[in-house]
Amino acid sequence: MDHVIEGMKPHFEVLLDWFIEEHRKGNYKKLLDNPYYDEIKALIDSMNILRKYLGWNPVRLKDEVNFYL
Repeated sequence: MDHVIEGMKPHFEVLLDWFIEEHRKGNYKKLLDNPYYDEIKALIDSMNILRKYLGWNPVRLKDEVNFYL
């Protein structure tokens, strides 16, 4: 299953870059107001199902955003 997560990782990284870039504009008070929120949330939810199965810690969007901001 980890190979599936590795396949999703490039898509997540690109989408996260777009999300962060949009969020830095300062037009959004909440993460869910960002136009990329639904797409990145769906990807994170999919990855977290697999991560839970593997016993790995989940990915949290808030943590990822705080890391880059």
